Parts: sequence; structure tokens; C-alpha cells
Amino acid sequence: MGNRASNHEEISAFLSEFEYQQKNFSIQYDYPQRKVFKAAKKRNQISHSSNRRCSQNIKKSLEYKVEGNHYIQLKQYKKAIESYTQAINLYDRDSIYFSNRSVANKLLNRFQEAKQDAEKALKIDEHNSRAHFIYGTIILIEVQMFPDTTESLIKQAQLGIKELESAQDQVKISKNEQKNKLRVLINQNLAKGKRMIYLIRQEIDKRNIQSLKQTLLDISHRQQLQLDWNLIEQNIKRKIEIQMPEYFVCPILFEIMEEPILLNSGLSYDKSSIQQQFRQNGYIDPLTRQSIDPLSLIENIQLRNGIIEIKREYGWIGIEHEKDYKAIRFE
Repeated sequence: MGNRASNHEEISAFLSEFEYQQKNFSIQYDYPQRKVFKAAKKRNQISHSSNRRCSQNIKKSLEYKVEGNHYIQLKQYKKAIESYTQAINLYDRDSIYFSNRSVANKLLNRFQEAKQDAEKALKIDEHNSRAHFIYGTIILIEVQMFPDTTESLIKQAQLGIKELESAQDQVKISKNEQKNKLRVLINQNLAKGKRMIYLIRQEIDKRNIQSLKQTLLDISHRQQLQLDWNLIEQNIKRKIEIQMPEYFVCPILFEIMEEPILLNSGLSYDKSSIQQQFRQNGYIDPLTRQSIDPLSLIENIQLRNGIIEIKREYGWIGIEHEKDYKAIRFE
């Protein structure tokens, strides 16, 4: 009886606080709404009318969220936004409502609205991986929209990379396999973002080289010097392009491998992806369909070292081969 009374007091206190919060936006209460609603519903301890009305708002907001998710699957993004907005109007302390609406806005290319929603989601829950993903991705898209290529663009792009890395960290912490798809998208946009920074630097370098050549040309004319332009270019140009070997790419994830594992079939896969395949389909090579001896799995050290060297030298890990950073398409 003591525990029951205590639970009743806790739930009633929260719901009273929630009702007050609806009228006074200066108060923020971070108790997880789903737990409160679930507990209240299970124990049937919501008695007086004001608390019951608040619980109905919470329940209705969850229904609108589910409805919005359904519209996302149907690719009816405007209707999804309307549903998420209804949920937020009923309960504005759930980070997921804002991050879901952010996704819908992004899919409609409403980048400013999507960024604002992602920012609101992160104010409520700084560990919202999807909000970090959307926020970082939109920063990178905004960089592409700038008309001029300057050093400040690199700094802005690095902010986007930082947000994506935060999203990556949150997904790594989670053991939920449903987040694997998000993890793949994060890794892809991280790779493309780093590629974009590389291409921006390349463009700035080319412009600086032209400026330097013009300066040297002016000096040579004034002082009547004969310059070996081939030798000069060899010394001032950077190596600006690389070819990413296809065998660096996991055949399952289609992204650069982090921990390449060599199977007795002769093929290498990223450790996380092949382990998931084994859990789902047994010890069979997903490409060759050959039976795999689990005791024969070894780390492909030579391949891993090659990948690490590429990352260290060029600072990006993607398989994107765009020549123009404005042409890169983010997920």
C-alpha cells in the first residue's frame, strides 16, 4: 500500500507540474513522458479531471506521432509535418517529435525549418542522434549554397562534421540494431562532408596557385627573369586526387571498412556488418553463399593498415568521387 500511495503521489505531482508548465513556459520538466503515461495507465491512478485531461493530451500526442510516422512511410511529408505539429502542440517536451518533424522538413527541402526543429530537439535531449544527423547534414548543405569559396566555408563545414560525429557517437553507444540504417547514413554523410572539405581546399589551392603564378610572372617581367614554369608548378601544386580502391569498401555496407575481417571464402567484410549477417542467416558468405568456419575469421591487418593510411593522408573516408563539392548529394 505504501508503494502504491507513493506512486500515486509521484504521478499526480508530475501531471500537476505538466499542467502548470503548459501555462508557464519558463518551467521545464524532463521526466520521460512515456514512462509517466505508461505508469499512470497501468496503475489507473489518475483520478481528478485536470490530471486526466493532461494524460489524455500525452496519449493523443503519441497517437499523432505514430500518425506522422505512417505518413513518412507513405512519403506524404506535408501531412507528416501536420501530425508532428499536432503532437508538439499537445506536448512540447519530447525531443523525438521535433527530430521527426525535422526529417519531414528536410525531405521537403525546407532546410531552415528542419534545422530549427533539430536545434529544438537537441535543447530537449542532447543525445538525440537523429537531430545531430539532420543538423550536421543541413550545415553541410548550406555550405554548398554559398556563392564564394573561402576559408570560412571550411570552418562552417567542420561544424557540420562535428555534429555528424556526435550523431555517430550516440549510435555507437546504442546496441539497438534498428539504428544500423541511421548509422550507415551518418557514415555516408560524414564521408561526403570530409570529401567536400577536401574539394574546397583543392579549389582554394588552385586559386592561390594562379595568384602566385601571376605574382611570379609580374616579378619576372620587371626583373627580366626566365622562369621554369614546369619546375615551379611541381613544387607548389599539391597532389589533388586519389583513387579509392574498391576492396576498401564493405560489400554489405558499401562504405569504407572500419574493421575488415577476412573469411575463409577469401572475401573481406566490415566486422559489424558480417556479424549481423551471421546472426540473421548463419555462417554463410552473403556473396558466395559458401559455408564459413567461425573459427577461421581473422582480422585483415594489411587491408586495415591501408585504410588507416588513406584516412591519415587525405582526411576523408568516403567512396564519393565528385569533382565539384557543390554537386555532392547528402542523404
